[in-house]
Amino acid sequence: MALLASAAYAPSLDHGFIYDDYWTVVGNRHLDKTLSELLRAAASGRSVDWKMPDATRPAMGVSLWLDRQLFGLSAAGHHLQSLLLYALVSVLVFLLAFALLRSFAAALAAGLAFAVMPLHSEVVSAVNYREDLLAASGIFAALVLCFWPAPRVGKCWPYATAALWFYALASKESALCAPLLLGALVLVRRLSRRTWQGPLPLAGVAVLALWLNWRFGLSVLGEQIPRADYSSWLERCLRTLRFEFWSLGNSLLPLRARPEYDPLSNPSWLWLAAALPLGALLVALVRRARTRPAAGVLAVALLAPLLTSPLFGPTNELADRYCFVGSLAAALGVGWAFRKLARRHALAALLLLVGLSVAGLRECWSATSVWQSEVSLWTFAAQSAPHSPRSWSSLSRVHRMADQPDLAERAIQRSLALKPDFVPAQVARALNLLWEGDRSTARRVLAGVVPKSDLHRDALSVASHCAFLPTDAAARECAKRAVPKGMLLGDPEVLRAVSERLLGP
Repeated sequence: MALLASAAYAPSLDHGFIYDDYWTVVGNRHLDKTLSELLRAAASGRSVDWKMPDATRPAMGVSLWLDRQLFGLSAAGHHLQSLLLYALVSVLVFLLAFALLRSFAAALAAGLAFAVMPLHSEVVSAVNYREDLLAASGIFAALVLCFWPAPRVGKCWPYATAALWFYALASKESALCAPLLLGALVLVRRLSRRTWQGPLPLAGVAVLALWLNWRFGLSVLGEQIPRADYSSWLERCLRTLRFEFWSLGNSLLPLRARPEYDPLSNPSWLWLAAALPLGALLVALVRRARTRPAAGVLAVALLAPLLTSPLFGPTNELADRYCFVGSLAAALGVGWAFRKLARRHALAALLLLVGLSVAGLRECWSATSVWQSEVSLWTFAAQSAPHSPRSWSSLSRVHRMADQPDLAERAIQRSLALKPDFVPAQVARALNLLWEGDRSTARRVLAGVVPKSDLHRDALSVASHCAFLPTDAAARECAKRAVPKGMLLGDPEVLRAVSERLLGP
């Protein structure tokens, strides 16, 4: 299982740093501090005062600190740890499927299906999304302990389960979905009386109280996670209903990977009308013992991504990583179907499993190739999400670094036409101008920028520093030095050809 999962995304070892890696990894000077200092700062909140990336996710910080000590700024070493974590998560899905379905064949099919899902390319290929791998490993390991059929040794397993959940929460806030997943999976396999009548519930409540107390303190010091601003709670709820249908589809059919999504329009009341029959279906499935496992699978697909929904307001309304844990539903569904088929046609089931694994490997290789370089990522994003201002502002940045100023300007104008106050596009336009030595226009552009997050402020600070240097030549060199270390640009000719086709003559 681990070997297949590693093979599925092994091409990522040749990738450079990408996307937010430049902020969370390459430019994160706090990773050069000692581990004890980082842990004390995470516990006390000083890491928030430092404006350290992922200060609210200390397990992620420790993971990146370990990479820095072992590999320095070698991208291959960072990708290796992400790949090993993905192999671990796939093994845990195999063990969890066995604990739930009590069939080796079903667990094998579920684990293999999870290992070769193309939707997972984002969390494996981008180092900064490793937090989803860390959180999933803690959640799945805790659930394995809850449902494992063998007699548990000693009295420590409830506390180990609670500790694993705390580790998941320290990796990413979305691990709060773990109790919801436990409730959903009870529909697939009942918990033993010793599990729910023992110390596990109290230990879980203690972990939740401890984490909430710590997390609330950090939010008082300063919230790092950018939030979307909705006009009313009605809009927020309707967007959440739409999100739930999207996550249901992506969790049950995790076959298509996309690094970027177009912005969504205001939701319609029809999403409420669509939610009613879905709720009725779940109730009907729960009422019958034979269909209760199917209700559990649907509940996993709906509940696992809930903490990343518009109900809690992340600035990105849709992202593949939101469905990473939810894709457990698809794996369990494959395992259940394979067990039924294997009982009647064992050879046909085996051949089908091998064929699907091979096809899945090819799809994963294709999906992870998108994250190979800046050119491959943002040309794909501009084609798959042409109405996203981030697609075009990032594509403009790539053109700038490829010394293609005309296309850089045309791409940034497309981004600003989609969203005139989009801060990354405004800063990118200023850097484009500085790259060409036009300080005066760059200063006028920067004067109208209103940053909306710490990440925006950091980028604005760099551009402003370059814009107010004494000469155009100095400003140009400053802008060129802002190119992050460890970046793989990609093929400039492919970049030019794709952009000329997309932007027209």
